[in-house]
Amino acid sequence: MRRHEFTLDRFTRCVLLAITALLTMIVVELWAARPDMLPAATAQVPDSGRQRLEMIKETRKTNRLLEQILQHLRAKPIKVTIQTTDKSSGTKSRPGKP
Repeated sequence: MRRHEFTLDRFTRCVLLAITALLTMIVVELWAARPDMLPAATAQVPDSGRQRLEMIKETRKTNRLLEQILQHLRAKPIKVTIQTTDKSSGTKSRPGKP
C-alpha cells in the first residue's frame, strides 16, 4: 500500500480557517439563542369525583329552589290577566281570525 500525503498550500489553509471561523460563529449564535430550560407544561387529569360532587350540590340547590317555587304556587293564589297583543285600542279582533 502506498501512503498518501496531503500538503496544504496557503489558499487551502485560508479556506479551512474561514470555514472554522464560520462554524464557530454558528455554534456561538445557536448557544446564545437557545431557549430557557423551563419545565414543560403538563396536563392535569381532572378529578371526576370532585366534579360529580359539585354537580350533586348544584342539583340539590336547584331542587330546593324548585321546592320553594312549588310551595309559593300552592300557598298563594295567582292572579292572571289576559291582554291582547294589539297596540291600537280602536281595533277589535274579527270572529274567525286571531
